[in-house]
Amino acid sequence: MKQRFAVLIFLTAVSFTTLTSAQTIPPQFFGMHDFSPYTWPTMENIQFSSWRSAPVSVQWKDLNPSEGQYDFSQLDTWLSDTQQYGQSMLYTVYYTPSWASQCPTCACLKGGRRTDGGCYPPNDVASDGSGTDQHLIDFITALMQHVGPGKIKYLEVWNEPNITLEYEGTMQQLVRMAKDINQTAKKYDPAIKISGPPETGDGPVSKDSVEMNWLTKFFAAGGGQWIDTVGLHGYVNPAEDIVTRVDNTKAAMQQYGQSGKPIFVTEGSWAGGVKFPTKQQPGFSFRQYLLMLSSSVQKFYLMAFFDIGAGNLWDSSSKKMNAAGTAYQLYYGWLVGATMTQPCQAQSSNSPVWSCNFTRSGGYQAEAIWNTAMTWGQTSNITIPSTYTQYRDLYNHVYQIKNHTVPIGYDPIWLEN
Repeated sequence: MKQRFAVLIFLTAVSFTTLTSAQTIPPQFFGMHDFSPYTWPTMENIQFSSWRSAPVSVQWKDLNPSEGQYDFSQLDTWLSDTQQYGQSMLYTVYYTPSWASQCPTCACLKGGRRTDGGCYPPNDVASDGSGTDQHLIDFITALMQHVGPGKIKYLEVWNEPNITLEYEGTMQQLVRMAKDINQTAKKYDPAIKISGPPETGDGPVSKDSVEMNWLTKFFAAGGGQWIDTVGLHGYVNPAEDIVTRVDNTKAAMQQYGQSGKPIFVTEGSWAGGVKFPTKQQPGFSFRQYLLMLSSSVQKFYLMAFFDIGAGNLWDSSSKKMNAAGTAYQLYYGWLVGATMTQPCQAQSSNSPVWSCNFTRSGGYQAEAIWNTAMTWGQTSNITIPSTYTQYRDLYNHVYQIKNHTVPIGYDPIWLEN
């Protein structure tokens, strides 16, 4: 019996950075957010390798409610789940406690829904980055002493610092905080990795912009020396825009001598919140995974296992996987362990068809293909190589290929020999 795997083909009109060599896709690429420690994704056969803390109630303000006092009980619950189910943890150092904030009653987060000053730097770091930064140093010290070496694999420096109301400090203050997070944490765990501040993209188009001007300024201010991985967020629409955003990240890295560091997309999914059409979610997510793999991203944290406004895989009413969750289970199996022999790219400069190729041992070949010009539900026929005898869709259907022709549309299909 042939192995049940396949390869995708993608086409679009954006630029692409070609891989220099074939890469076998590891399970470590797949990270995730989950907001409930009592409904863990792997309990529902959603496999992933690493969990990110940023949105849940284990932020700096939660763990350090007053000066010199710490409460790690909530963090311990999450650490227990990651250890029990075999995931690493990326802990985001984020959201200053009110008692330590430079503006303890100022509005923060989208819509200014918090007035506790958590988006401001600590009050012992001046705008030029000078000062003791003792509040943050004390917190990182207490955190590392509590968890011990190896329990937290990555410490991320803040969350979306290019967005107003997420971070209201200066670049010099953030670079200073990155330095102190790095130097303090590595005293207790030399193997811990520091993940850089994740920009969401900027420029003339707000949430979907592909430019990375903030990141360039962070590197110019000397921030690169204090991070081990370069972070960004991946909310884009269409999915293919992630390619340009990652390419711009690479350009900034190259300009400032950071090219040897891994790139992590520490948050992302389809853009548009609850207004994003449900039927498009499985296909969008698969396209985004394929495109990030093609652009040398080494880890992606999906937002989220259960979040109706972003990347949702779970139906809380039926207590089962929704269509996007079922699709995730399928393409996770198709991708992990496969070797990407050709990255996803447009078949020609103006073509809406994208494709990429994969192999496995024993002569297995696969290809993924879709059409970016099609709205969901529309298809057009395309001739494919005679190598492929069947294809799979994201709804667990298998079709025999006739006359070397398949229908392609918004959702990628998975061709195989």
